[in-house]
Amino acid sequence: MDGTHVCVKVKPELQEMYWNRHDNAYLNIMAICDLNMLFTYIWNGAPGSCHDTTVLQMAQQIDTEFPLPPSDKYYLVDSGYPNKQGFFAPYRSSRNRFVRYHMSQFHSSPPPRNKHELFNQCHAFLRSVIERMFAVWKKKWRIFSDFPRYNIQIQKRVVMATVGLHNFIRISNFMDADFADIMTETKNNQNFEHDIGDMDATEIADGEAMTQIRDTIANMLWENQSNR
Repeated sequence: MDGTHVCVKVKPELQEMYWNRHDNAYLNIMAICDLNMLFTYIWNGAPGSCHDTTVLQMAQQIDTEFPLPPSDKYYLVDSGYPNKQGFFAPYRSSRNRFVRYHMSQFHSSPPPRNKHELFNQCHAFLRSVIERMFAVWKKKWRIFSDFPRYNIQIQKRVVMATVGLHNFIRISNFMDADFADIMTETKNNQNFEHDIGDMDATEIADGEAMTQIRDTIANMLWENQSNR
C-alpha cells in the first residue's frame, strides 16, 4: 500500500485544499497492489494536502467494502502509515537512533548494522513493488506528467481508466516496453537475498501486537544472518 500524487485542475477557492509541497494542485491517490504489479484497490480523489494516514482513514471510514487483509496477512506500508493490525510498517528513526530504510541507502553503504536495519532492508525490497508499479503507470500514461486541462471529476475518471488499462496490459502478458524496462532495472538492483520465512485503546493494542510480530521477524532475520 502506498500513495502517489497526480495533478488536478480545481477552482481557485479549492486550490489550498489540493495544494501539496510541490506547489501545485494534486490528488492523493492511495493504492494497494499485489506482487505482480497489479492494482487491487484504489482510493481515488483525496486532496493533495492530505497525509497518507488521513487518506487511509478516509477510505476505511467511507468505503464499506474496503479490503482489509485476513487476520494472518498484512499490507506492507511505509513509515507514513501506522504500524497496526493488518498494516506492516518499518522501523522508524528516532531522536537517539538513525535507522536506514530506503533501498538507495543500502546500495553504496555498509550492510545492515543491526536487526532493525536488516528488517527494513527486506521490508523495503518487498514493498518496492508498488513503487515500480506507480513508475510504470505514470511513465505509460503521460497525461499525469503535465497539468491537466480537465476538471476534477474527469481527472478522477482518467485515473480509473488508466488503472484498468494498466491491469489489462499486465494480465494479458503483452510484450510491453515500460514493464520490461522496470523489470530490467529491478534485476540490476537486486544485490542481496534473505529468507524471510513462511489512537484509541484498540489502535494501541493493534500497534503493540504488530510491534511484537515485527520484532520476532527481525530477531529471526538477524539470527539467520549471524549464523551464515
